[in-house]
Amino acid sequence: MNILNGSKTLVLCVDRDNDIGEKAGLKTPIIGREAGISAATKLALEDAEDSDVNAIFEAVRIHDKLNASEEGSAVEIALICGDKNVGIDSDRKIGKELDAVLSNTKSDSAILVTDGAEDEWILPLIQSRMKIDSVRRVVVRQSEPLESTFYVIKKLFEDPKFTHTFLVPIGLILFLLAISLLLQISDKAMGIILAFIGIYILLKGIGRENVMMEFADTLKQSLYSGRLSFVTYICAIVLIITGTFQGIAGSWAYYTNMDPEIGESLLVGMVFTEYAIWWYMGAALAPLIGKMIHMLIEGEKIVRHWAILFSVMASGLILWGGSKSIILLSEGNYPVGYQVLFLSLLGAVIISLIGVKISWYMKTTLADGEKERGIETEET
Repeated sequence: MNILNGSKTLVLCVDRDNDIGEKAGLKTPIIGREAGISAATKLALEDAEDSDVNAIFEAVRIHDKLNASEEGSAVEIALICGDKNVGIDSDRKIGKELDAVLSNTKSDSAILVTDGAEDEWILPLIQSRMKIDSVRRVVVRQSEPLESTFYVIKKLFEDPKFTHTFLVPIGLILFLLAISLLLQISDKAMGIILAFIGIYILLKGIGRENVMMEFADTLKQSLYSGRLSFVTYICAIVLIITGTFQGIAGSWAYYTNMDPEIGESLLVGMVFTEYAIWWYMGAALAPLIGKMIHMLIEGEKIVRHWAILFSVMASGLILWGGSKSIILLSEGNYPVGYQVLFLSLLGAVIISLIGVKISWYMKTTLADGEKERGIETEET
């Protein structure tokens, strides 16, 4: 090992995944031009396609160029390695080896030479110990696009946000396709898949794409805490599944018997809504009712939940009445269609007012009770 205590500029070559140690069996840090050439030669003999070979020879070239062009300045070359398990342990090892190199060479600045974008992740680690004048990335021309693309794809698959956003829906779609092909119901499965994609895009557009993950977390917490809401969540899931199949069956039966001159997409959607809406409303009400029962058991006051409960019921009535009215109007039954629409809207308004009235009454009663307790405390 050649050590120059007067070195000021360090040409530093970094092998983050320790190919030098794993393939060539060499220990690092390696300091000096001849030692670097020897290390590169041994690595090339073990694996001529390893990109670290090019990086080491580039470091030697830069070292020679600086020595020739900057007369009177001291230049040294060093090779440090991390660990095959790239991560915290690898970066810590690089930090220790860099400290050893700096204590021997007394360098003030460095020129960093790497074999790809992955090694440049340790740039802040080196900058915390010394000044970096330049970074030289060495990639074989023929493999640069392939290496860069591979690295980008690798980092994307390691990113939790990417995997949760894109891989989960894609995996679910492929799973549904596989099941449909096995059961020979691919035509119906495509409708379910398109519905799933539409719902996901809708949730993504309004910023609620994590609603299913949040529901799963809530379900898990309810199970661990032994609450009644766990049972109601299971009921909600069963109701959603039942309602979906009920809607698909009803809309499919209507589609096979409908007049081809009538607009297909809108009417099929309305039939699906008519058949499935009350199942979906039950699914929405089940967790809410479970939470209200749990609050009653715990002795908590129920205020705003009443308004939510009746609002959900009113919304269900409006959706059912609207879909039923459109179906009747498309069939030419105008009096009954208008009557169903009017009565459903009127009923929805009355139900909403009942919910608001109950919520207001509970809020007023709670406020009066707190005032009475406050007066009794003052008199005492």
